[in-house]
Amino acid sequence: MDDARFTHLAYYERLVLQIKEQVVTGVLAPGAKLPSVREMAKQVQLNPNTVAKAYKQLESDRVITVRPGLGSFIAMDAPVQPEAIAALRQRFSALVVAAKAAGVTDTQLATWLEEERQ
Repeated sequence: MDDARFTHLAYYERLVLQIKEQVVTGVLAPGAKLPSVREMAKQVQLNPNTVAKAYKQLESDRVITVRPGLGSFIAMDAPVQPEAIAALRQRFSALVVAAKAAGVTDTQLATWLEEERQ
């Protein structure tokens, strides 16, 4: 839970992003079982309520599916969510404007984007 890129976020948001990153990079494959809330809480040293909140968000984002009595699993397919994509585009645009206003160059922005793709 010590990823410096996410320190400005709430703990549950950090966990959500870390799990999403693991899905995107292939560390967690579709169908993979996540640890139980209690097991994950021990692994990442968070309160179980915080992990439960992260799991609820991941379920809401359709990144995971919950099977009662079996656990939480990475969703088999990542559905395209036009509303979420539109909202992300707006946030990205606002971030680019803020970065440029702070003096960040287009080259630096491109470098940052390339670093995130790796």
